[in-house]
Amino acid sequence: MMVPCIRCTGRATTVLTYDHKIAEAYLDDVRGDERVYDGMLLCETHAGRFSAPRGWETIDRRGNTPRLFTEGSQD
Repeated sequence: MMVPCIRCTGRATTVLTYDHKIAEAYLDDVRGDERVYDGMLLCETHAGRFSAPRGWETIDRRGNTPRLFTEGSQD
């Protein structure tokens, strides 16, 4: 079952949760049990545009997110 993004009608791929006490926002992959999440469901576009409030840290724990840089040597 496709669950829509809270910002548009696109397919949700990411769940956004946060911890106010330590000022951290978390981006995780949607696992298929969307109805259980306490977070906000976002499509790839809106998840990519997310920025945490000033002074907060964003922890991106998505496994399928393309990375601009990878670790390792430059050969």
